[in-house]
Amino acid sequence: MADRELKLNSLSRYSKESPLLILEEHGHCEVPAGCGGVVLRWRDPREGVPLVMRLYAAGECSVLLDGQQLPSARSIVPFGRHVFGFVVSGVDPDYMVLMAVAANVPPTRSASRVDEPVSIATAGDGSWRYAIDEPEGDGWLRPGFDDSGWQAMPVRQDRRPSQDPKRDYDRYQVERLAEAGAAGLGVAPGATRVWIRREFTLEPPGASS
Repeated sequence: MADRELKLNSLSRYSKESPLLILEEHGHCEVPAGCGGVVLRWRDPREGVPLVMRLYAAGECSVLLDGQQLPSARSIVPFGRHVFGFVVSGVDPDYMVLMAVAANVPPTRSASRVDEPVSIATAGDGSWRYAIDEPEGDGWLRPGFDDSGWQAMPVRQDRRPSQDPKRDYDRYQVERLAEAGAAGLGVAPGATRVWIRREFTLEPPGASS
C-alpha cells in the first residue's frame, strides 16, 4: 500500500489538540448517539460549567434555573451568581420532599483537561429555603432575593413508602444521590405545595488564586 494511502486512512490525521478547549466523549446514555455510539464534542470552558441535575422529589416537581426551565439534564451554566428554583406539589410533610445534586460529572474519557469539580447538593445547612405561600412575581428566582422570611429545609431521610415494595424504583435513585453527597430535605407540617430556592455562585477558573 502506498505511503499516501496510509496517511489518508490514518485516524491520527484527523486528531487535534487545543490549549483552550476541552474535548469531551459522551456515550449514548448522555446524548443521542445511537446504541453503543459515542459523540466527541469540543467545549470552551470559559463559557461556564456543564452541570448535570439529578433529583428525587416526592410529588410533581418543576426545576428552574434563574427563572427558566432547564433546557436539558446537562446544561452549560455561565460563571456568576445563580438560583435553582423548585416547585413541588403533592407534598407529604411526614416524609422527604426533595433530594438533589447538580454536578459537573466528568465525561467517560477526556482527550484534554477537565473542569474543576463542582457539586451543589441538598443539605440541611440553611441554604435550601422554602415558602408555603406562592411568591409574588419571579424575584425569588433571582440572585440577591431577600428570603429571610422563608424557612430553612430540615434534613428528613424517611422516604414516602412505595405503593409496591417489590418495585421500589425510587430506592436506587435515592441511594445514588446519597452517594453523591445529597441529603433528603423536608418541610413543616401543613404544607402541600412548596417553593424552594437555592442560590449559588460559580467561580471562573483561577478566580480564587
